[in-house]
Amino acid sequence: MAPPTVRDIMAFHTIDRRVYETLVAHGSDPSVARNAVSLFMWIEQIGVDVITQIITVNNPSVIFTLMAEVEAVMHCLRQEDDALNSCVEIPLISSLTQNAIDIRYFNFHKDVILRGLANIIDGVGKVLFDDNLYELLRAFEVEQETARRGLREGRPVVPSELAAVYNPRVVVPSAEDVRSMFITFSKGFPIKREQINDYFTERWEDCIDKVMMERTPPGGTPMYGRIMFKTESFIGLVLNGERVVKFNIHGRQLWARKYVPRSTVAT
Repeated sequence: MAPPTVRDIMAFHTIDRRVYETLVAHGSDPSVARNAVSLFMWIEQIGVDVITQIITVNNPSVIFTLMAEVEAVMHCLRQEDDALNSCVEIPLISSLTQNAIDIRYFNFHKDVILRGLANIIDGVGKVLFDDNLYELLRAFEVEQETARRGLREGRPVVPSELAAVYNPRVVVPSAEDVRSMFITFSKGFPIKREQINDYFTERWEDCIDKVMMERTPPGGTPMYGRIMFKTESFIGLVLNGERVVKFNIHGRQLWARKYVPRSTVAT
């Protein structure tokens, strides 16, 4: 199979680019729109489809609300005040993810998320957010349509910038990321770290490296956590091909999903 060209990558990310252009057209600064689309693409990596929902939104007030929530998430990722973060609400993003994600989710997983965003922006983002490449593409498509209608002779030549072989920035996922599984508890019904550890080790023996739990203020209960297994293969055993699996531990429910960082962000 021939390696993908820059034009192939642009075609693959058509919807992502349309979301970016919509945000800019509604007044978002291009760098802010870039961060927003990168965040949405990261959410897709954990198996939650938000891009195809956002592409249908054209109401300026909804887009304004969405971008305000993205700014809140980015602020959460940049600073360390966990107590402040837990007070922020992002109802629109939560609804787009079917309430699978709130600000506490982003706060707890900020290390993984920041690595993922950097990989997207420094990888496929070099194509996706390059306005000059898209101007070339639009001009070429106009020439193609003109030729198709018989209004010019010959076939237009694909610009060299678009025909070039795409050389992705090779991203080697963190060793911890590839063997981590994200976990979520029912609100108000957390499960103790020791109970989680015992549940999995009873079934798969010495499989867990560590269990991390969300830090909460006094009287608060954690909603999120992360299980780091000793090898990535244990995640395959636990999930058994499913994207999200529910476990019942001591009468309380735990949802688990694997984070799948892209080895190259364009694939």
